[in-house]
Amino acid sequence: MNQQKRLFQSTYVAIFFAQGALIPYMALFFSQDRFDLSPSEVGTIVAILPILSIGVQPLWGMLADRTGRVRAWLVLAMVGAAALSLTFLFATAYVWIVLLMVAWSVFQCAHIPLVDMMTLDYTARAKIDYGAIRLYGSAGFAIAVFMMGRISDTAWGLSSTFLLSAIVLVIGSVVLRQISEVEAPRPTAVAPFAWSAVWNKQFVAFLIGGMLVFGPIYANNYYFGIYVTSIGGSTTLIGTLFLVAVLCEIPFMKVAHQIVFRLGTVNVLAGAAFISALRNGWLAFEPPLWVVWLLAIVQGLVVGLLIPVALQFVRSLVSLNVTSTAIGVYMAVTSGLATAGFNQLSGIIIEYDSIIGVFWMYTAVSFAGAILFLGLRRFHRKG
Repeated sequence: MNQQKRLFQSTYVAIFFAQGALIPYMALFFSQDRFDLSPSEVGTIVAILPILSIGVQPLWGMLADRTGRVRAWLVLAMVGAAALSLTFLFATAYVWIVLLMVAWSVFQCAHIPLVDMMTLDYTARAKIDYGAIRLYGSAGFAIAVFMMGRISDTAWGLSSTFLLSAIVLVIGSVVLRQISEVEAPRPTAVAPFAWSAVWNKQFVAFLIGGMLVFGPIYANNYYFGIYVTSIGGSTTLIGTLFLVAVLCEIPFMKVAHQIVFRLGTVNVLAGAAFISALRNGWLAFEPPLWVVWLLAIVQGLVVGLLIPVALQFVRSLVSLNVTSTAIGVYMAVTSGLATAGFNQLSGIIIEYDSIIGVFWMYTAVSFAGAILFLGLRRFHRKG
């Protein structure tokens, strides 16, 4: 059992390391002079992954529900994303970048929902806290953003992000193949029943609030680097700030279950969303650098609570035989639809205003999402 737990933890490290090596630096990479792209074009490029996630993540979830072969699909997605990420090293034309981003995103968007589904099944059987495994993903992300911040300031440059991401994904796929799958398949669902999970009133209400809360959080991962450079920071500073934020996620993921037990699921979700709004608003006031450091810690608190609590909440809102599909829909709406919209909107705001305007927008939307989360209390009892 301990060996299986370590394998799951190592898989999370690999998947989130690969993501941490790319996502925070992608907008900066495509903003380089050699690409000659406008802010709107960069916004379109970084919006492709979340846009495709809207339709593709539920399909990965349905494949997992129908076949019961979650591990096999995840291995395919990791190897496919690794191979395609290398092609970005040779593309310079906007059209080719867009096409490659589409192909890469199909595989990339499967990683988190599929590994989460495997982990939730395992933790339910082994009676282990999901957060105790998921926090290793935060550690992998933190290590990656810090390393890439240092490497990007050297002669290797930002191009090294794609190479390192590919290598780690391949290593992670090898580790993943050593995880034992459950022999008896979970009950499968036909498509109409699977999609009926979306029309559960609590689930729909949560998705609407989740779009407004998680959209700015995920878009922040793309645009925070531009914010830091706009106040005179380097890529090393970007990596270090992300490191601080993600390292601070770990202790809160560890205690999220206890906090929910004391305060209730909806109260934790709404409280974290209000804190996220306040953090964005403070950044919009262009505070001194020491405050930016403190706000990186606040970001870690927010994400460390929201991610495990929201995922467990989704699982509690639907029946077991459509869990993979529901998680795919949740990921598609929050990390897909919402993130795509906020990435695109952020690029437009930068083009016509500035990065500060982006964080004012994040503030207003996050407050609205927090209020909607509070409204969930009439659907869901404490805990």
